[in-house]
Amino acid sequence: MICKRIECRNFRNIEDAVIEPAEGVTVLCGSNGEGKTNALEAVYLFAQGRSFRTAHDREFVKFGAESAEIKLNFADKNREHDMLIRYLPNGTRMCKRNGVLIRRMSEFIGCFRAVLFCPAHLSIIKDGPSVRRGFLDIAISQLKPFYMLSLQRYNNILTQRNSLIKNYYSAPETFHRTVAIWSEQLAAEAEVISAERAKYVVRLDNFTERIIHDMTGGRETVRLTYNKPRTKDEYVRLLAENPEREIRAGSTLHGTHKDDIEITINDRDARSYASQGQQRSIALAMKLAEGEISREVSGEYPVFLLDDIFSELDAGRRAFMTNGLQGRQVIMTSCDENTEGNMIKVENGKYYAESPLSPAGDIPPLTREGKNELTI
Repeated sequence: MICKRIECRNFRNIEDAVIEPAEGVTVLCGSNGEGKTNALEAVYLFAQGRSFRTAHDREFVKFGAESAEIKLNFADKNREHDMLIRYLPNGTRMCKRNGVLIRRMSEFIGCFRAVLFCPAHLSIIKDGPSVRRGFLDIAISQLKPFYMLSLQRYNNILTQRNSLIKNYYSAPETFHRTVAIWSEQLAAEAEVISAERAKYVVRLDNFTERIIHDMTGGRETVRLTYNKPRTKDEYVRLLAENPEREIRAGSTLHGTHKDDIEITINDRDARSYASQGQQRSIALAMKLAEGEISREVSGEYPVFLLDDIFSELDAGRRAFMTNGLQGRQVIMTSCDENTEGNMIKVENGKYYAESPLSPAGDIPPLTREGKNELTI
């Protein structure tokens, strides 16, 4: 899968720009606050439908503008595709795929696939279970749209059930009359989510173990395990066994919202015993493994988006990451002008193609005007 062109208009600090990445490594280079991550975020929105930086779509609209628009042209193994997202100041959005209006994000996500790696992911091992659940949910949703639908239904039902529990003392009759209904609906979605997560972690474990073996020369062994998937009936029994405890806690105590990935290094808990360097190595391996699973399922690699992670890594991990991404399309941000790759300079929301024959200042910015567009 190749991102051929990304267009932004009034998106964050980008007034009007076109970026055409190389099929290998493209480096968006500039100082902090110039718009490097904004461009990366624009690409990622087509993969996941939401930002890795904010939960508020209205933040995408440039100050003073009526709307923001981003367009993506990409090629998969079959054909080229065009996608569009338009954001309005009130937080609403419009999405199109190949000119057809898309009304559900589950029909949008999965068409374009990308693996994002940002500094926050380096702490995926030591952070709490919600971070690792989020990692699984994002990865699986791109490969299986029905999973995203099930996850949305689960979260909606969980919100309703939690509200029912919290309001028990003011409306006990409502609780006793409806809790079993909510529990059965929650259990049905939990069965789907649990099964898909378990299957994904088996693949993730396989690839991660191989990558860590290569990274450490066989000195370290990493294993990833997920709790055994449960059936709907098993979840129903768990949810019904101790309502008094849930009422005291004020929330639902059983379900896939409590799950985690157990990560061990040399048979010891990685969260407690792995060094900071080892934790970063595992995070790197998990992200590379995510790309391998995407290739295995779809028949082609996703686009890799790296947001200023090389500054967080030592020389050995930078070299391993670089070698591990050979043969893939990579779009990365960096403040270091010596980073290897096809360079695009970023200054105040404008993008300039670097040329070995001319200084960056002599090259026109990448805009919608055909005479100024440059292919990297």
